Amino acid sequence: MEDKEFDKHLKKAITAEERKLKKAYLKILETSLKGSKKKINWRIAASILILIGLGSYFILFNKSLNNDELYANYFSPYENVVAPIVRDKVTLTKKAEVFSLYEQAEYKKALEKFNQLTPQDSIDVATLNFYKANTYLQLNAFEKAKNLFSKTQKNEEWSQESLWYLALISIKLNDIDAALNYLQELKVKDTFKNEEVEELINLLK
Repeated sequence: MEDKEFDKHLKKAITAEERKLKKAYLKILETSLKGSKKKINWRIAASILILIGLGSYFILFNKSLNNDELYANYFSPYENVVAPIVRDKVTLTKKAEVFSLYEQAEYKKALEKFNQLTPQDSIDVATLNFYKANTYLQLNAFEKAKNLFSKTQKNEEWSQESLWYLALISIKLNDIDAALNYLQELKVKDTFKNEEVEELINLLK
């Protein structure tokens, strides 16, 4: 039953996009016909028609995205904004070393090093937990990631980012009600990933 509801809303979202494309196509034709000297931009018109056709194909032959696919489409690990890597530096601090491993997708090694960091390494607890949670996601340890994001959500600096990842984790764990709650809370704040938040809400409703 839930799959059918998901299919319905997914198709509704795609159909809405198709309408926009069709309107754009008709507008090109209308503009072109108003003046005899104006020529139809057939490349643009053809591109729009192709997109409309692809949308229809998706609806007919690709019934739905399951939650795993939806998670994969919207997830990406948070970028390293804490310790940007200086390539020509030979000796790295403990903090720089762990973030270098994180950037290189060496997540198991990064997690070991994250667990060794302390505030004395010039990193606050909330930031440390936020990146550890991201690392857990890459290792498919979703419950551990969820626990840490629940903590960092209370921190002003990482609140919105944490809500986003909590929503994605909820989708991955098939808890759509929780995902919608996180997304609605994030939508109210209206400053982080606005378009993606709106898209996911429409797909999950």
